[in-house]
Amino acid sequence: MDNTATETPHVTSKYLNDIHVDLCVVGGITAEETEHPFVHPVELKSETGDAVKIDGLFDNGAMVNSISKKTFIAAKNLLGELATSEKSLRMADGTIVPSCGRWSGRVTLGSQSANGSFEVFPSGGGWSLLFGKPLLRAFKAVHDYENDTLKI
Repeated sequence: MDNTATETPHVTSKYLNDIHVDLCVVGGITAEETEHPFVHPVELKSETGDAVKIDGLFDNGAMVNSISKKTFIAAKNLLGELATSEKSLRMADGTIVPSCGRWSGRVTLGSQSANGSFEVFPSGGGWSLLFGKPLLRAFKAVHDYENDTLKI
């Protein structure tokens, strides 16, 4: 038996997400690992200055920031119109769902703010807003999993 180690080439995570975007990371959670999602109010401010607070589900496995279609419709008078989006979102089960559009504006978390964009699509009721990897990066967020806090 040959136990020679072979070098595995580096695989970059820098790939184009032009059309289809994986929305989540797939993984198993056993019954012993009961976890609760990290949820915190997020303020969205439109170009006109109108603002709305939405409970955001923080998900570093989400490759885009998203607002559920139902939540966007309820806040549309404050947030304004959607821009056209060519993106489709690949769900955990492999289903591809086209985006209803993209909302962009100012995002505030605590005392910090950054510009952000959100794809809008039907979420199935699991969440109202996904605070994904792009915004976590913009806020330079560090999630302390030991005490489940987010430092920005």
